[in-house]
Amino acid sequence: MIIGIGIDIVEIARIEKLVHTYGKSFLSKVYTPAEINDCPGEIKKGPHFAGRWAIKEAFYKALPDECQKIAHFKSIQALGGGKRPELVICDERLLKLAKVNGIQRVHCSISHERLMCVACVVLEG
Repeated sequence: MIIGIGIDIVEIARIEKLVHTYGKSFLSKVYTPAEINDCPGEIKKGPHFAGRWAIKEAFYKALPDECQKIAHFKSIQALGGGKRPELVICDERLLKLAKVNGIQRVHCSISHERLMCVACVVLEG
């Protein structure tokens, strides 16, 4: 059974500008240390972090209202490249509440184009 579906689209240049302007301050506010370390290099920072941003936003949109109240950017982490990074709920409170709300699996997909990236998250119960 589908519990929730979320989708988000992000302009890569917007996230590149935030990374360039605020650097580690921005990165550590939004991404887990594992997500930051998972970045493939200087050239791909924009698409990498824009994609992770889109996944985080899509995940939030898919959550039941009760779960949205406690979710934040670092509640989840998306690791690995390709079209389907592994998405893990790493906030214990949110993980427990997600289980109470019947969420058993999280599926995600991501796609990049020159200027944009899009992510979709499906919560399954």
